[in-house]
Amino acid sequence: MQTTSIVDIDKDACTGCGACVSMCPKQILFIDDKTGKCRVSDEAKCDRLSGCERVCPVNAIRIA
Repeated sequence: MQTTSIVDIDKDACTGCGACVSMCPKQILFIDDKTGKCRVSDEAKCDRLSGCERVCPVNAIRIA
């Protein structure tokens, strides 16, 4: 059984600006020190309100 991601981050589009990290009330988004790109620590905690989608200047995040 394949699981569907709740938080989909386009690593090629992500600029690592951190706007989504600041917006996330659950604090599950972070900028990876090695890649400089946004990552998710625990997408099961996502509230699915899509604030991160709205603030991402390059539309790199999608919430399912």
